[in-house]
Amino acid sequence: MKHSKLKNKVSPEQYDNDWIKDTWGWDTPDEFIRSQGRNLRPRIRYAIKIANLSPGMTVLDVGCGRGEVVLFCARNGIHALGVDYSKEAISIAQRAEATHNAEEQKRMRFICDDIEKIEFDESFDRIFMLDLIEHLHDWELSKLFKVCDRLLKPNGFLVIHTLPNKWLYEITYRRILRLFMPRLPANPRTEKEMAIHINEMTLTRLDRILNEAGFNSRIWLKELLVEQARWHRQEQREDFLGRVYTLFANPIIGTVYKILAQTPLRLLIVNEIFALAWKEKQDPTINVPWGFAERFIIKLIN
Repeated sequence: MKHSKLKNKVSPEQYDNDWIKDTWGWDTPDEFIRSQGRNLRPRIRYAIKIANLSPGMTVLDVGCGRGEVVLFCARNGIHALGVDYSKEAISIAQRAEATHNAEEQKRMRFICDDIEKIEFDESFDRIFMLDLIEHLHDWELSKLFKVCDRLLKPNGFLVIHTLPNKWLYEITYRRILRLFMPRLPANPRTEKEMAIHINEMTLTRLDRILNEAGFNSRIWLKELLVEQARWHRQEQREDFLGRVYTLFANPIIGTVYKILAQTPLRLLIVNEIFALAWKEKQDPTINVPWGFAERFIIKLIN
């Protein structure tokens, strides 16, 4: 099938300054540059943790946004390249780059382009895809994973994060919560989210896509809502998501939620999907939790 007959890509113009402001809230571009990108959101901190990085590695961050991962890597002795097709996001990343010392700057680079158009003369120990999968059509993901397969070093792996967990929205929210609280909005997503979240995932769907691309994977849900709510408390959001953060920043509600998220109920109440994926013929050492509920549902449905 020719790509011309497929759905169009999300335009890079969608990822403008309004999107940046809405996504990072209090961590404005000026604050981001002042802090050198050190105000890492919980999911970024967790993604870096599970990547098991060490000095001397090479890292590629696809859809790098403002460059948090690249900046972190460069400060810690890791050579990192960030690629994004949002001019506004790359501009912020480059301004933050300029605040680092010369040695750190040698270890970081940013490119504003589609990854498939870039000619690489290097390979990578880790390839990050954070908050990217949900923005790409299946045919785009297929092309992207082919590039990643070519660029990964032996024993390297992909570090993936995507949200929302579609089961949370389609089952828990629409069919359960709204049954008891019909005043809730029919769709909690904003118009912007609907325009750019064109391929929201479930555990099983992500597993199938990675398998079809020739990758083995480990996929799981990680509860980070309470931490994310606390991260956003520095400046309260006024939208629906802001009200959710206020609710879960409550110590009692937050504690109860964290307990429930340790049970199989997490399949329906946790929003953050993480995955590590590696080439079919490789078997890297991966020390991350993989809950019974995730393994069971993936094997049952797939």
